[in-house]
Amino acid sequence: MNSTIGGNLRHLRRRTGRTQAEVAKRAGASQAWICRIETGDANPTLASLRRIARALDVEVVDLLQRRPEQGRPT
Repeated sequence: MNSTIGGNLRHLRRRTGRTQAEVAKRAGASQAWICRIETGDANPTLASLRRIARALDVEVVDLLQRRPEQGRPT
């Protein structure tokens, strides 16, 4: 699940043209925390996911949902 969230966060962040620092500032988090989520090294809470989704102007489900190009978990 962490790799799905991290991959989606990275994808959505890049799609919106935002840096990790910009997302972090908008979400009230540190850039290091955003980086750790993107790499799958952190377990964000639902509250954190809500703030990140708001920072990206997306829904929480967009961070949680596996995209077709991600394939099935191994």
